[in-house]
Amino acid sequence: MPKVRLKVSDVEQAYTGKMEAIKDDSGDHIYYYLEYKGSEYTVGKLSHSWKGTLNDTQILMLARKLHLQKREFELWVICDIETPDMIQIWQNRRQSTN
Repeated sequence: MPKVRLKVSDVEQAYTGKMEAIKDDSGDHIYYYLEYKGSEYTVGKLSHSWKGTLNDTQILMLARKLHLQKREFELWVICDIETPDMIQIWQNRRQSTN
């Protein structure tokens, strides 16, 4: 499978559109919060300085926040993994690390 090139705008759309996360860009970073089963979770953190195409390090940072592998995160953003499936992976892995 060819390398996926994710743009900041793709990731922002995935958080706010697909995941319906709440965006907070009032501070030093842009945070995305997910309300899930009565609790609020920080699921994403972007720097205001990030523009254009994300590099591998940035993608890894974003993927780790969701307990996803880099490739899983990329597939979720480009719609090859559905959001309910991604949330199930996130929930299972989050619970196993606590």
